[in-house]
Amino acid sequence: MGRLSRAQRIRKRPDFIRIQEGGIRVTSRHFLLLLAPSSDRNLPPRLGVVASRKVGGAVERNRSKRLVREVFRQSGAVFPAGIDVVVIVRPGAHLLSCAQMEAELQGVAPFIRRRAQEVLRRAHPSS
Repeated sequence: MGRLSRAQRIRKRPDFIRIQEGGIRVTSRHFLLLLAPSSDRNLPPRLGVVASRKVGGAVERNRSKRLVREVFRQSGAVFPAGIDVVVIVRPGAHLLSCAQMEAELQGVAPFIRRRAQEVLRRAHPSS
């Protein structure tokens, strides 16, 4: 397991709030993905992960977030540059293996790509 660089992470609360209030949604069984344009279209996609106490205790929440970050790192081609993604983890996600989590993401990948293109067209209509 590697780490996401600082440029690949959403770290500030105002960014989380901006994405959660205005992001386009893509849902799967264990995740809600919110997509929003980043400030610069040339930046790599950035990820933020939210896991509430509904997911479980600290161990379950942290495992879920760690696996989501790993799947994001491995599946970078799903998310185009210039997109910020907040993943809200739903209960039961901590029971998934990394491969199951990746399969779930790949299952909604066409929706993610289509919605990400919508987001980018709205944010940068001239391009």
